[in-house]
Amino acid sequence: MKSFKTLLTIFILSIASSAYAQMPVLKVKTANAQENAVSLQKLNIDVQIMGNIATTTMTMTFYNSTSSILEGELTFPMPDGVSISRYALDINGKMREAVPVEKAKATEVFESIERRRVDPGLLEKVEGNNFRTRIYPMPAKATRTIIVAYEEELKFNNGNALTYHLPLDYKQTIAEFSLKTTVYESVVKPELTEQPDGSFNLNSKGNNYVAEMKKTNYQPQKALNINLPKRSDMPEVQMQKANSGYYFLVNVFPKAQSRARIWSNELGLIWDASLSGLHRDTKKELELLGLIIKQKQNLTVNLGLLNNTFKNAGSFKITNGNWDELKEKLTKTVYDGGTNYSAIHANSLSANEYLFFSDGLSTFGKNSVALNKPTHTINTSQKADYSTLKYISLKSGGQFINLNTSSTSEAFAQLNDEQLQFLGIKNNAEVRQTYPSMRVNVNGHLAVAGILSEFSTNIILQFGYGNTVVSEQNVRLDPNAQSLVSVNVSRIWAQKKIAEMDIQYELNKDDISVLSKQFGIVTRNTSLIVLENLDDYLRYDITPPAELRTQFDQVMKQRRADILERKTDLLSKAFTMSKQLKKWWNTDFTAQHKGKKGDDYPEPVAAQNVVVDAVRMPSPTPSRTQASPALPPRVQRDDRSENKEALNEVVIVGYGVQRKQSVTASVTTIKAQEMSDSGAPGASQALRGRVAGLAIKDQSAANRTEVQQPIIIIPDFKSDKDYMKSLTAKGEEAYQQYLTIRPQYLSTPTFYFDVANYFYQQADSTRALTILSSIADLDLENADLYKVLAYKLKQTGNYNQALFVTEKVLQWRPMDSQSYRDYALALADVGQYQKALDNLYKVLTQSYNSQTASRDEGIEEIIIAEINNLITKYGNKLNTSAIDKRLIQSLPVDVRVVLNWNKNDTDIDLWVTDPKGEKCYYSDPTTEIGGRLSDDFTSGYGPEQFMLKKAMNGKYKIEVNYYGDRQFTISGPTTVTAEIYTRYSTGKQQRKIIVMPLEAKSSGGRLVGEFSFN
Repeated sequence: MKSFKTLLTIFILSIASSAYAQMPVLKVKTANAQENAVSLQKLNIDVQIMGNIATTTMTMTFYNSTSSILEGELTFPMPDGVSISRYALDINGKMREAVPVEKAKATEVFESIERRRVDPGLLEKVEGNNFRTRIYPMPAKATRTIIVAYEEELKFNNGNALTYHLPLDYKQTIAEFSLKTTVYESVVKPELTEQPDGSFNLNSKGNNYVAEMKKTNYQPQKALNINLPKRSDMPEVQMQKANSGYYFLVNVFPKAQSRARIWSNELGLIWDASLSGLHRDTKKELELLGLIIKQKQNLTVNLGLLNNTFKNAGSFKITNGNWDELKEKLTKTVYDGGTNYSAIHANSLSANEYLFFSDGLSTFGKNSVALNKPTHTINTSQKADYSTLKYISLKSGGQFINLNTSSTSEAFAQLNDEQLQFLGIKNNAEVRQTYPSMRVNVNGHLAVAGILSEFSTNIILQFGYGNTVVSEQNVRLDPNAQSLVSVNVSRIWAQKKIAEMDIQYELNKDDISVLSKQFGIVTRNTSLIVLENLDDYLRYDITPPAELRTQFDQVMKQRRADILERKTDLLSKAFTMSKQLKKWWNTDFTAQHKGKKGDDYPEPVAAQNVVVDAVRMPSPTPSRTQASPALPPRVQRDDRSENKEALNEVVIVGYGVQRKQSVTASVTTIKAQEMSDSGAPGASQALRGRVAGLAIKDQSAANRTEVQQPIIIIPDFKSDKDYMKSLTAKGEEAYQQYLTIRPQYLSTPTFYFDVANYFYQQADSTRALTILSSIADLDLENADLYKVLAYKLKQTGNYNQALFVTEKVLQWRPMDSQSYRDYALALADVGQYQKALDNLYKVLTQSYNSQTASRDEGIEEIIIAEINNLITKYGNKLNTSAIDKRLIQSLPVDVRVVLNWNKNDTDIDLWVTDPKGEKCYYSDPTTEIGGRLSDDFTSGYGPEQFMLKKAMNGKYKIEVNYYGDRQFTISGPTTVTAEIYTRYSTGKQQRKIIVMPLEAKSSGGRLVGEFSFN
């Protein structure tokens, strides 16, 4: 199959600066450099407004002009409080509605079906209030159509009018364009303050107003803005019948009242200087800050700059409103690095009150902030996590300001005055589940949703400050007196409840999941999915849309047990593998070499106090070595006993590979006690931060070991990319060179990886980590990128950061066994050995669908070795009662090499050549001197492992071969990490790690490292 790992084109439908719903952005993979590989051929937009609820439905038809099958990724940034509630995809010429399902399961199902080259569709919520739909396939020279709909509560402008805004600034001509807007039951005629075309006018049809336009070969450039005047002296009530009672939505317009805020004499200013800060409207933020300073005149501002770290950037004494020095400092801010909210602490920046300018996305650390004084959070980014910002402000007694939906003067008024708040509803037994249920600022308008019993009633809304009620408003809820509306009030109610629960997501995530599935709302843990046929809904036990529901129910009743996707764990295979490993370890491979000159085998040190339970197991199952049918057949791929020389006919290798003659190796002689996996707390940071290839010297004679340690040699990775030629200096000068060339590669992950590696090699680890952490800010919930980040963090000894990153990947991809393994190993590196053991065991006991279990078959061998290594090293600190005793056995070896990679559907091979010249690889997995290679992974993420119990004297060479992939992702080349261990599980263990990007282009093996036993 032809590889689609080619040029990435980003086709932007529109860039809108509005505070409301944003234009979608489509990212696709192209087979060539065409700018308009995919075009928006048809666009139909239908807008329906009832009261203060607007429902916008967009039907988009995309045309793929290339001769390649593509995958598309369409992203919708949404404003605060808005959620996508409908998604449909064309299947066999008909639109099929999506159904809600748990996010992790939806991702797993999508990827499983995608490999079969059929038509799944997935819409999910990613970090912040951003929504992403993945479309595959986009057929060559053909079209795909999707429907996306969202509901929003309209906000008031400066006057007594609701405002609806639809950005329409498209960057190319659309062959067929149509727009229809209907405003229902409006007493006052709506006003068009901006319209896409002069022919678009609202015409009266009773109390309804309708405008419609249809164009061909049209490029809309002007937005649609509608003002809907409202009478402030009367509440609006909308009701929807339910199977028990009614959902209601009440809009009231209390007169704004406020009290002047007394600003502190000492303000803390936290300025997010991470890479994502480039997407904020800092001009608007500075305007707001200027208004605050102008009001206070004389104060002290303590500035803290936040990215992957948090540092005090100085104290600025402001007199008579003159803040030029502070403004200059902020204007010259360099935005770089990931974002780590957990680095913020009052000890680093003291103040009586804080202003925090950020987008709410903590990409490189937990999103908790250690501040105990009022903290006002201010956002101007279109991609933001509103829930986090609200929680920080609510918890501290501050205000949340969304500068996307208000002017600076309005935001200043909200901050400068103590706002009138909604305090709740006076006790009424006829209503329940009303939201908002917590205190919120009114700002001239309040919308309350809830559930009414069968009987009419009056509710009394209370307003005030703190615990003091200063006004009340009586509202009549009477289903008989009010016409029931067609708008989905229940979904608005559900959105309000979910938005409030989402402020404390971890506490409420189970309830959010139940609610979102019931009402079809996309949330952090619920997605919308479309499958091609009934069999797929049956296979994965997903309730289909209405058109297939009757048939689905009939089949499920008849043969439910037979049609569910089979779930299995890897434990039974692990028992068999454990027996095989024991047999291999007990084999004396040196016997056949006795008496031969030059064969000298060091004696490994056996681990002590390890329980081995010899239990008879079934016969070993054959190894899985069949290549994926989507990849070209390997020569003798399935027969490992055939001629090893055949390998040279089929090898392909990787991305960004330096030319062989440019590889320079740094010899590192590492003493056992200096590099015995120093992941435990208290290990020297200087030691843990050593970059592969730097020499580590003996610190004292006491560190010397009785057995001479092997010498490990690994090449310094040096990228051959053009941008690396611009980096010639060191220190600050080199950093300025990086900033100069960065705009050309702003969204290129390998750029940050390569440049960070350069700074690591210059021993400038602080700048290197900042540059590396920028990868976390490049894309939302991109597990491929985070895996690369985790590999490099582990290699450079940044274990706490690696733990955070691997935990995020586990949250996003709990369906992958590798997610648990990576997280477990990161836990071990920070000294959490029990938790590490438990998560390693989970790899074997988790429930997988049959396809995933088949893909990952063979990982048991690697996990068994790692479980036993933990028990050997830390057995007196571990509770092993939950571990099946059949898996516990001593497995000390002289050599262990483990290879894994960051992308799914990728086939990468590990080669190890011993001093006798024999290469251990997929066609020759066992060598004459006892080398053993684990099962060959032809898809998935690996890992592959080589072990040798007794090493003969001489040099061992480690190589990696990139065989091929079936990737459609946008995160750059596949990156591999190799961990090289000597004296593994012996108590004299040493480890070296190398991380490098690969590309499937040239033939031959890529050198990973060498080591020698003498």
